[in-house]
Amino acid sequence: MNSVPKTASLILIALSFVIAACGPSASPDAGEAFATALPNQVDVHQDDQPSGEAHDHLDAAELTGELQVVLVPTELVVGPNRFAVGLFAEDGTLIHDASVHFHYFDLSDPQQAVLESESDAYRVQSPVDTTTIYAHERRFDRAGDWGVEVEARRPDGTAASSRIGFRVVADSDSLSPGEAVPALKTPTLADVGQDLGRLSSAEEPNPALYQQSLHQAISSGKPTLLLFATPGFCQTRFCGPAYETASGLHAQYGDQVNFLHVEVFLGLPNPEESGFKLAPSVEVFGLESEPWVFFIDEQGTILYRVEGLFAGTEIERQIRAHLGL
Repeated sequence: MNSVPKTASLILIALSFVIAACGPSASPDAGEAFATALPNQVDVHQDDQPSGEAHDHLDAAELTGELQVVLVPTELVVGPNRFAVGLFAEDGTLIHDASVHFHYFDLSDPQQAVLESESDAYRVQSPVDTTTIYAHERRFDRAGDWGVEVEARRPDGTAASSRIGFRVVADSDSLSPGEAVPALKTPTLADVGQDLGRLSSAEEPNPALYQQSLHQAISSGKPTLLLFATPGFCQTRFCGPAYETASGLHAQYGDQVNFLHVEVFLGLPNPEESGFKLAPSVEVFGLESEPWVFFIDEQGTILYRVEGLFAGTEIERQIRAHLGL
């Protein structure tokens, strides 16, 4: 987005689903230092790749070692979160095919790192395999300083590791699971004379995502999937196909769930003319990045949220569990 990204509320999350065989390694040396990870956000730029593809935004000058860790979330808090990292090799290329393992450290005393737990990561990959992150759902029980050692092993047997420090915050600045969604008037096709170009920067907008406003959706008696994303004006290192994924889920569950998309910036199709001014609903939700997905129940309460690249299976799992399928 056009606002200054948060730099202090970066957290990482434990991992319990294994997608690649990366078993626990020997206990790491707690005396090694924890560096600062690269943030996921970059300057706003127009998407110059086909819809659904992604960008690997890592300048060579940013590389500091053989394994560079990029934190996908801008905010992780006490309670449940989805942690996700992107990993870059020494030559700046995104790592797609590693088995990734995490060692978590309690850094309450920065002079005495304590190994807290370890777990494997699962892989989240865009449909065309242009973007890959490594993620897991984890609950943090305390705010404060933490550290993680990321180990990545490639299919050819080569391995690398990197350590980063991060902070868990006590409360979220954005709307969180358990909170009620405001009855906002988000724009619909009827508001813009059926001009999709004023509602979406996607290469192939789906009209079904703009039929009703958020305030109508949360009073409809059905659950709602709300996506905040700007397909044409990426602002993260991993511009994965969030829009296409959400649209694909609509094709499967559109009869049972409301699906809404809200662009991050006003003034489409040329938001630059207005200085990339944020949409009011983005500010109300307290978002500092994109994309974000919120799954909301029939009463308008947030059940689940996720930031950054996501797989359809992650969201589908939430939908099916709520619908009892």
